[in-house]
Amino acid sequence: MSQDMPQDAMGAAPARRAPDAAGRREGTAGKPGLGIRARLGQADGMRLDPLHRHFRARLRKRTPWIIVLIFAVLFTVVQFVLGPFSPQIHHPGALANALLMPFLISFSYGFLSPLPWRWTGDDRGRASFLRGILQALLSNTLLIVLLVSLSWFLVGHNAAKAEIMGTGAGRPVTFLRVLGLQAFLGAPMMTIIGAIISFGETTAEEKEAAEARLEEAQWILLRGQLSPHVLFNSLNGLAELVRQDPEAAEQAILDLSELYRALLRHGDRMRAPLADERRLVERYLAVETLRLGTRLRVSWEWDGALDPVAAPPFLLQPLVENALKHGLAPHLEGGELAISLRRQGEGLCLRVANTGRPMALVLGNGVGLRNLEARLRLAYGPAASFHLGTEGPWSVATIRLMTLETRR
Repeated sequence: MSQDMPQDAMGAAPARRAPDAAGRREGTAGKPGLGIRARLGQADGMRLDPLHRHFRARLRKRTPWIIVLIFAVLFTVVQFVLGPFSPQIHHPGALANALLMPFLISFSYGFLSPLPWRWTGDDRGRASFLRGILQALLSNTLLIVLLVSLSWFLVGHNAAKAEIMGTGAGRPVTFLRVLGLQAFLGAPMMTIIGAIISFGETTAEEKEAAEARLEEAQWILLRGQLSPHVLFNSLNGLAELVRQDPEAAEQAILDLSELYRALLRHGDRMRAPLADERRLVERYLAVETLRLGTRLRVSWEWDGALDPVAAPPFLLQPLVENALKHGLAPHLEGGELAISLRRQGEGLCLRVANTGRPMALVLGNGVGLRNLEARLRLAYGPAASFHLGTEGPWSVATIRLMTLETRR
C-alpha cells in the first residue's frame, strides 16, 4: 500500500443566518427584541432540570467522593480525639450523631455547597457574584438548620448535649445557641468553599466546551477536504476512460454522480455504521471497475456482526482508493485487492491489502491518508493505530481500534 494523492483545496465561507423575524417583532415579558427563541433559551437555562442533571453528574464522579470520605474520616477522628468521649459511649444517639454528622457535613460541603452558585435561571453556567453569594448564604443557612436539627434530635439527652458542647452540667444548652454558632461559622465557610468548587468546575467545563468546538471545526474541515478530494481523483481516472472507451465513460459518469451523492450523505455525519462504509466502497469499486476492467480483482472477508458499529465515515474508502491509485492502476497486469474486517479483542481490525506495484516505489503522503490519521486521532486518541507495510508481494494498510467507542 503506497502513500497517498495530491490535495485538492476548496474553501467555503460560512453561511450567515438571517435574523429571526419572530425575534424582531415579538417581545418577551415586556422586553422588546426577545422573541420565541429567547424565551426557549431561558427555559432551557440552569433551572431545576439542568441543575438536577448537573448534581447527578457530580455524584457519578469519583474524585469528589474520595475527598468527602477523607474529610469525613478526619472529622470523625478529630471529634473523638479532642472532644469528650464518654457521652458517645453512654448515649447511643450521641454515638450515632458522632458517626453520621461528619459525613453529612462533608457531603454538604463537597456536593451541595456549589449548587447555589450554579442556579442562574438562564443559559449561563454560573450565577453572578452578587446573586451567587446571596443564594449561597440563604441555602447554606437552611442546610445548617437541617443539620443542627438532626443532630439535636439524635443526641436527645440534655446532659449529653452539655458535655458534647463542653459547657458543663450547670450551663444549659439551647437549640438557638447551637444553631447561631453553627450558622455564624458554617454558612460563610460553605459559601466560600462552594464558590471555589463551582468556579473551578465552570472553568473546566468552558475549557472542555472550547476543545469540543475546536474538534468539531477540525471534523468539518477534514470532511470538507475528503469529498472533493475523492471526486478529483475519480475524475482524473475518468479522463483516461473517455479516450479509451466512450460508452463505458458515459456509464461511469452516471455512476460517478451517484457515488458523489453517496459521498455527501455519508460524510455529513460524525459517525456512521460500518455497513454504510462497505456500501460506499462497493459503489466506488463499481466505478473503478469500468476503468480497470479485469485488471481489478476484489475479495471481501467481512464480519457482518460488526456492521452496526458506528465509526467515523471514510475509514475504508481512502485505503481502497490508495491501493487502486498507487498499487493496481500503475501495474499493467493490475492485481488483487483484499478487504477484511474482523473483531480483535474489545475492538476491531480493518485491513486493505493489494498486489501490483510495490509500495516502496511510491513517494509522498497526500491528503487522503493524512486526513484519515487526523480523524482517527480525533475520534479515538491513543486507542487507534494506523500502519502501512508489506507482506511478501502484498502492500498492506491496517487500522486497529482497541475500543468500539469513540471519545465523542
